[in-house]
Amino acid sequence: MQYEALNPRGDVDPVHTIGLQPRVKNLNNITLGLYATFKIHWVQILDEIGRQLQHRYPKMKIARFQYTKDLNAYTQVAEVAKDPEVRPAFEKWLKGVDAVLTANGDAGSCTLYLTYNTTLVERLGKPVVMMLKDQYLDIFKRAAALRGVPAMRHVFLDIPDISDNKNIDHWMGGELSRRVAAVLDDIVAALTKPLTPEEKNPPKPPKALPRIVVKGNIQKVNDFFYDRGWSYGMPIVPPTEESVKEMLRGTDLPPDHVVAKIPLMNGKATVEKVAINAVMAGCRPTHMPVLIAAVEAMVDPRMWLEAYTCSVASWAPLLIVNGPIRNDLNINSAGGVFSPYYRANAAIGHTLGLLIMNIAGIQGGIDDKGWCGHEGRFGICIGENEEESPWEPLHQFYGFNKEESAVTLFFPNSRQFMFFGDDPAAMLQTLCDGLQPMGFDPGCAFIMAPSAARILHNYGMSRKDFRSYIVEYARRPAPEVNLRWMRGNNHLPKTVVLPAEPSRTVRKFFSDLHLPVVIAGMSYGNGIVAYGGGGDHGGPVTHKITLPKNWKKLVAEYKDNKPQYK
Repeated sequence: MQYEALNPRGDVDPVHTIGLQPRVKNLNNITLGLYATFKIHWVQILDEIGRQLQHRYPKMKIARFQYTKDLNAYTQVAEVAKDPEVRPAFEKWLKGVDAVLTANGDAGSCTLYLTYNTTLVERLGKPVVMMLKDQYLDIFKRAAALRGVPAMRHVFLDIPDISDNKNIDHWMGGELSRRVAAVLDDIVAALTKPLTPEEKNPPKPPKALPRIVVKGNIQKVNDFFYDRGWSYGMPIVPPTEESVKEMLRGTDLPPDHVVAKIPLMNGKATVEKVAINAVMAGCRPTHMPVLIAAVEAMVDPRMWLEAYTCSVASWAPLLIVNGPIRNDLNINSAGGVFSPYYRANAAIGHTLGLLIMNIAGIQGGIDDKGWCGHEGRFGICIGENEEESPWEPLHQFYGFNKEESAVTLFFPNSRQFMFFGDDPAAMLQTLCDGLQPMGFDPGCAFIMAPSAARILHNYGMSRKDFRSYIVEYARRPAPEVNLRWMRGNNHLPKTVVLPAEPSRTVRKFFSDLHLPVVIAGMSYGNGIVAYGGGGDHGGPVTHKITLPKNWKKLVAEYKDNKPQYK
């Protein structure tokens, strides 16, 4: 059979592309700007570069600027261009310099945002050079192109992310100086070498793809999509006009309605593009309301999606579904809740992964810099076992009506399974002692068996009480936390004060903001899965699911029963 497969990629608005600003003729008698963002060792790197350049060019002046807002959902902004509070001061500083150096791209999301901020220098009329570790070149090039400066110059500086390095004296004791000296000539050349024709007039972005991207049998369609990075290589359902039209029955929104623009690429997640990716993953029309709500959750300001998608820390989307729609779709919330035996869980989860690939435009090994990756990048979808929970449903806890349906999105990166007896005090102690948080604002999704929740409920605990207990009593010795890193990188908790000396204990979780508690799994067993992570950049976020007018008819037509094993 021959198929005509539709384009799953999100269309993007045209980017205004500019050539580079002319270089300075030499470094004598200029004022060189040194720009860093929130990391303290980036400032130290730039200070060392400035010291060595001034030794070579004694008449050079130095002007420094640091943008201290770190990458998280508290600040709501990490780009000077979009920050009305800081931009005026930045532009005033920029007027007083002749050229700028920025440093140092040494991690995924950090490189991304440093590049975004570096492009602003060129767009405001001054020549700039960015320092980065060679392994993050792909992110640098992608981010520079996304902000309209694809030819922006860079110099490789072989200094890793030392912000959490306990052996900082090794670097400050001379290694930093040696590595800067090794590339000083490259820095000078990047600041002074005349522009090439390509740097003056960079090529324009490629044209948009046609609506129908490939014609052929199912093998040809699958090979074509995989070769272009539009699928994981596992078989997809060809998204034809007919199958996509059928998928669109799951929403009252018009096909060209833009649900959101999803970064990095800022692809337009139109209803039709969501439907195309849903067809590829094997979804049914009844899954569309869940997927549209999930897209809305992805771009919620409380969820810093860009930072999750390119971070070295390997984050993965975890979607929790609440409300009556769970039963309409037969979303599994009981035994084997994370296992791939149920169509809705698997297909909705898979679509999440495809949307991040095809609408956000994330490319494996290029934008996704996860050091070991994460199996959850396929996308994870579960339901909450509301019927066996002693507590209110998760979406009701977050402010929705119980009768409504909603999705909650979180991005964890680690998984711990703990099994308990029936002693609530022992359960809480084991949890508090055993949890291993990661990051500067740690979070954790607790996937709790109904029986474990009932033990805590009978002990007198609500969901809110449990979260408060974890925040208060899950502690670790202060020396286990790199306080220099926390303070120096402006990663200060918003709810507690870090200890002044190391004999104290420190909270593992600074607040309950990033601690969703989900009741799911078998009713017995007293197990808890701690999906650690999230928090650093945002989440969880909960969004309401809107059903189409034909919902009852659609559910009756596509009613999904459990597999009948014979």
